[in-house]
Formats: sequence, C-alpha cells, structure tokens
Amino acid sequence: MFYQVKILNKKGKLLKVLTSEALSKRHWGLFKEQLKPAPGKKNKFNDYKKERKGKNNHSLNFDDYALEGY
Repeated sequence: MFYQVKILNKKGKLLKVLTSEALSKRHWGLFKEQLKPAPGKKNKFNDYKKERKGKNNHSLNFDDYALEGY
C-alpha cells in the first residue's frame, strides 16, 4: 500500500500531488523491469561460494560500510 505524497517547494507551496494509484503503478512497473535479465551481464549468484572456497575469513571490512563517524 502506498500513501498519497505531496511535493512542496522550499516555501511550503504545494507543487504536485502523487496519488497512491500512480505510486503503485510506478513501483510495479519498475519492479518488473528490474526482474528482466540485463543483456551482457553475468549472473554472480554463485560467485560468493567460489571466492570463499578454502578460505576461512569471517572478518568484516567496515570501510565498505562508510561508518567512519560511528
């Protein structure tokens, strides 16, 4: 379920209203497009196991998560 969204300018004046039906239609349209396979791209679903085979590395690299200030 999607809720109606009101888009305001910086002064608070109403610019546009997006209905829940329009948001739902947009979401499911994009969802269907993302399910289609992209031409020329390799499926990397099973690559995780191949990379870790024989390794016992369970450490996390926190630099990948951009958590510098925490």
